[in-house]
Amino acid sequence: MKTSRNKLVLVYPNQKWEKTDITTTWNLSPSILCLFAALLKDDVDITIIDAQFYDLSEDEFRSKIQEIKPDYVGISLLTSEYENTLNVTADIIKTVQQSTIVIAGGVHVTIEYKRVIENPNIDYAVRGEGEFTLQKLIRYLNDNACPFPTEGLVFRKGGELVIQPQCFVHDLSSLPWPDYSFVKFEDYLNTGARNGPLRAPQYPALRTLVTRGCPVGCSFCQVEFISGRKVRTREPEDIVAEFLHLKETYGIKSIIFEDDNISFQRKFYMKLLTLMIEKELNIEFIIQAFAVFTITEDMLDLMLEAGCKCINIAIESGCQRVLTEIVMKPIKLELLPPKIKMITDRGIDVLANFIVGFPGETWDEIQETIRFAEHCGADYVKIFVAVPLKGTIMWDAAVRLGVLDKDENDISVDWRYGQISSDEWTSKDISILRAYEWDRINFSTPERREKVAKIWNLSQEEMRIVRKKTRDLLTFDANLVSNAKPSLLLND
Repeated sequence: MKTSRNKLVLVYPNQKWEKTDITTTWNLSPSILCLFAALLKDDVDITIIDAQFYDLSEDEFRSKIQEIKPDYVGISLLTSEYENTLNVTADIIKTVQQSTIVIAGGVHVTIEYKRVIENPNIDYAVRGEGEFTLQKLIRYLNDNACPFPTEGLVFRKGGELVIQPQCFVHDLSSLPWPDYSFVKFEDYLNTGARNGPLRAPQYPALRTLVTRGCPVGCSFCQVEFISGRKVRTREPEDIVAEFLHLKETYGIKSIIFEDDNISFQRKFYMKLLTLMIEKELNIEFIIQAFAVFTITEDMLDLMLEAGCKCINIAIESGCQRVLTEIVMKPIKLELLPPKIKMITDRGIDVLANFIVGFPGETWDEIQETIRFAEHCGADYVKIFVAVPLKGTIMWDAAVRLGVLDKDENDISVDWRYGQISSDEWTSKDISILRAYEWDRINFSTPERREKVAKIWNLSQEEMRIVRKKTRDLLTFDANLVSNAKPSLLLND
């Protein structure tokens, strides 16, 4: 009779097992794995292996699995760009020990669960927010007397594919705090996700997400499909209590909020800011995605007092028709420059995202976006190529209009290159345009160059090298447009 506890390994695969790409590879926060650990530590012995952060080779990962010989392995994969790393991880595990039960989850799995479960070395795929689903599954596997999950799982049974409804965590405050004792958290707190303008104001820095869901429904975005249209929040008191604990325990000096819509629930957000002030948190923070149309004077005053140093806003297009009819974002462009000025007047940096090359967008409309980006008042402008993601309205439109550069079954997620063309422009045109307009808008005057270097925390000479690499790497294979290499760092 087995007396020892079963063993669970939680894994982030190494993106380099798919490709080495400084443009799109980044280190993930360990928070989701540590959250799973907090939920399951009373049921199983847990080991976290972050092959990405520690740059483990396949052989090094295999050795760790051989040493542990886990009963279960949970693999989390964020983006479909690195989908093959999921298969590499699962195959290694089953090669070491066929009896190990492999469970896959994350954004890629939620979107492509049918494709994921085609790999016979993956026993279960988790659709959606799988914290409680995984907990129930592990308890069932430990003891068949426990009930089997009724939502969130995709698996094979008797030769048939079973697809349960997608799972959501409706009450985020029902989740425990992540248990960071399962990792060497100091390593993460002192290392950024990657180089770029969305850096932490100070280190040690915490990356966190305190809300889920998005009601906007932009045509290119998967968030609505992944997290639902309702914005759910944690209790502000619980959030600030966790921040105070982490400050005391790990000495954190700044926070990066990775939420999609932290300000959508105004009452929640204002309460959070107020508590950060009242509890004298005294920690600087930046917000990686902020709905600028929600901003008000009183909100900004609280943000400044609470320690906000920078926000990143997603405008998407500088053409109202594209914004309304193609992007489907409910904002009026004429209202944005005054909103941006409200923010910058308080000394808070504003980064602005724009996307070019949407299906159905004209060349003149792309030029409108470039002009708006230049004059909107943002301190730093990022220009992205439209990337068709499965499960989105934009993907359906691109297929319907027949504007994908490849057959839809051959399209893979790749943030480096354009994949859409039109009668007026090609994906090559879009890749060239975004690289050179990024450079022109952000570095056209000495004042702009000085400001951007400060935002990146680079010297003028280091910034010059980044710009030079961007130009040098804008090369194209004569036979294959998709080999375009716009920039090492443009997507930051």
